[in-house]
Amino acid sequence: MKNNFCIALSVLIAGFLFLVLFGMRVIDAFNIIFSCGSIAFIIWGVYKIMQQIYQILKKLFGFGKSNNLQNPVPMAPPAAVPYSHITATPAYSPSAQPLFPQSSPNPYISSQGNWMSHVCAKESSQDGSTISIYDLSGKPLQLGAKNAKGSGGEGTVYELPVNPNFLVKIYKEATLRDSRKMVELRKRIEDMSNLKTFTQTPFLAWPIMPAMNDRKEFIGFVMRKCTGTSFLALRSLRGIQQHFPHWTRRELALTALDYVKKVRLLASQQVLVNDFNPSNFLMGADAKVSFIDCDSYQITGPHGVNITRTYFPSHVAPELVINKSLLDQPRTIKQVEFGVALTVFNILMLGLHPYNYCDWKDKNNCATPEENLIKGRCPLAKGSGCRFPKGNWYSMWSWLPYNLKSTFIRMFNDGHSTPAARPSLATLQANLEELIARMDKDPDLRIMVPTKPKPQKSSTPTGCATPKFGAFAVQY
Repeated sequence: MKNNFCIALSVLIAGFLFLVLFGMRVIDAFNIIFSCGSIAFIIWGVYKIMQQIYQILKKLFGFGKSNNLQNPVPMAPPAAVPYSHITATPAYSPSAQPLFPQSSPNPYISSQGNWMSHVCAKESSQDGSTISIYDLSGKPLQLGAKNAKGSGGEGTVYELPVNPNFLVKIYKEATLRDSRKMVELRKRIEDMSNLKTFTQTPFLAWPIMPAMNDRKEFIGFVMRKCTGTSFLALRSLRGIQQHFPHWTRRELALTALDYVKKVRLLASQQVLVNDFNPSNFLMGADAKVSFIDCDSYQITGPHGVNITRTYFPSHVAPELVINKSLLDQPRTIKQVEFGVALTVFNILMLGLHPYNYCDWKDKNNCATPEENLIKGRCPLAKGSGCRFPKGNWYSMWSWLPYNLKSTFIRMFNDGHSTPAARPSLATLQANLEELIARMDKDPDLRIMVPTKPKPQKSSTPTGCATPKFGAFAVQY
């Protein structure tokens, strides 16, 4: 535009000089040039105004679009398909994922960035049926059948195509339709993603950013990918030998110790583990533990305490299942201590549950561990008949140190109906450290399944004076 002005000005000056040189009075020449310049300026102005009007009409009514098949106008890319219209059919894929109700509150606004800035994207090809998710900046990401990794009670987990070191969890239809739960989840995920200490912690599958649909509605979250073998493998000797053939009972104790330390670390930051499902914890050959399904944790954030009602029936403080109204209240560290102790007992005892009890004088009194937990039937308590299941369970129990056995008895017997009587996580950690120190000196303590019980001493705090047997055998 600047060049055009200079050219026009040069033409006017040249015309003025031309008229003067040919004998016209200066004033007359000036008037002529001024008039011509004014007319030209008006014409140029009208032209620019018409050009702007044309562009506006073109956008509104599509003026100027070609229908010529030899020179077609490129079509705009299609809008992202909402989850309610998806008909993809990959394994574990939410084939008809609806939006949660429009009446629910607007999703939270966070300062999180985009896919690329959070997960260091890598190029990845995509095959098969896909669904679209979006980050908070509106950047789309496609998830396909080959990305699906599994499906749980609340959602489906996919591997993030741009970086396989991260996963994305998309909530299922039933969860998305539960407006109350979605409000709670949005608040919890926002607060969790703002806890930068944990978003950078390798052993946690911690939510690092939300996943949205094309309407900017919250439908899931991105988390770090943790690898390892589930605690479910510790339910039997066969499972342990299959995954870790060279392990002894010392590795079990190391796994339990690492687990307790990490639960304590979370609790020190007001983060409480609520769901003690063994499948939520992974272990490596180095006896280091990772935590997954972290969106069920209770945390404290700007919105207050994020209460969660999630629990695992066989690994939960009894008061939560006896009086389920307590699930609507914040969990306590005493309830966490009970769940952690149940898990540690399972690890050291190859899957045996501390409430695996049966009264063999009255076979109708036998029940599942979940039912016995509610009623407080624990074979570790004096006067209970001490009915350990058939097999080497008693021998395994007898080789545990006095202090650790005492902690288990106090937790599961004294602490069953009196939460204040439950030993702390620090006490349990100290007991495990003592066990490992003794194992380093005594190879007999490292035997996974001892064939004989440890010689009894009068100070041994157990209700079992002699081994009693029930109906269940160690699985080999």
